Amino acid sequence: MVAGSEGGRTLVEAWQDVQRRLAEQQPSQRQGGIRKFAEYAWDKFDAREVASILALPGDSYFAHKDVLYEGFCVWVACPNNVTLPKHGMVLRAALHLDAAEQFGRNRFDGIGQIGDIYIRTNIVGPEFFEEIYYPIGGILRIARSLSRAGYRAKLADESKGVRYAVRVAEIYHHHVEHLLPQKTFGKPSLNTAAGLVSELDPAGDKLPGERAMKDYWSASKQSVALAYSAQSIIVKENLSLLDLIIQGKTTWRAHRQFVPTWFGRARYVAEHVLCRCAETETGTNTLQLLPDVPAEKFNPPFFTEQQAANIARKFERNKIVERLK
Repeated sequence: MVAGSEGGRTLVEAWQDVQRRLAEQQPSQRQGGIRKFAEYAWDKFDAREVASILALPGDSYFAHKDVLYEGFCVWVACPNNVTLPKHGMVLRAALHLDAAEQFGRNRFDGIGQIGDIYIRTNIVGPEFFEEIYYPIGGILRIARSLSRAGYRAKLADESKGVRYAVRVAEIYHHHVEHLLPQKTFGKPSLNTAAGLVSELDPAGDKLPGERAMKDYWSASKQSVALAYSAQSIIVKENLSLLDLIIQGKTTWRAHRQFVPTWFGRARYVAEHVLCRCAETETGTNTLQLLPDVPAEKFNPPFFTEQQAANIARKFERNKIVERLK
């Protein structure tokens, strides 16, 4: 059939009629604003809009929140990497489409063509293809993307810095909870906390110096409240949500129930920890990013008696120096 022929137009019109009838029978579940997926999640990843969609109750269209969750988790782990969230979203979209195609083939005795028609009209739906699959590049984009193993290895490597940023946030949280109420101590600051990390954790891998620690904080601070709150949520077998994020082993379907707590604790970190530090900009910027959810308080991490004493001594000494200036 030649494109643009009368027969071609008839086929297109018939397909459009099928789509209209399906839309009447299966109303759109699309969540979010007027912008398309490619505008807020692909061309430039807008963490604020993505988080607002993930915070909405209920489901969106096929694989929508699954794909967004994958990209958002990668952004939390390495917020300055613009390509890795795309690899994660492509992989997640491909896995969901593959599962649907397998279901279609099995339903119709292995006849792939019938199965494909069935899933496109009854399971996947047009919105997935129109908003996600075709705009991101279709099968060619999937073919050129990282394998699952390659993606996980890259994610683990790129997210090393966020662990150090979280350690600084832990020191901040301890300080705000236990030291700030005392007049002897001033507000926690990066200048002091960055040098403390290696003192608190001298064993194990070689830790970066104070200058490198500040660089890691600078690179991760826009997502550190979310990373720290994810670390506070134990999902299974002593693995935190942050552990699973960095391993590339968290999914929307498996862990969506943790999202309200995750976002609520991130708001608590922003409001009650970061905004009470010497540098308040990180906290205020985080509050602009987070959905409007209630803050959920949680306890600061455990520090040994010796570690707590080191933190107090470091911040008390710096406070005395400030007074003498």
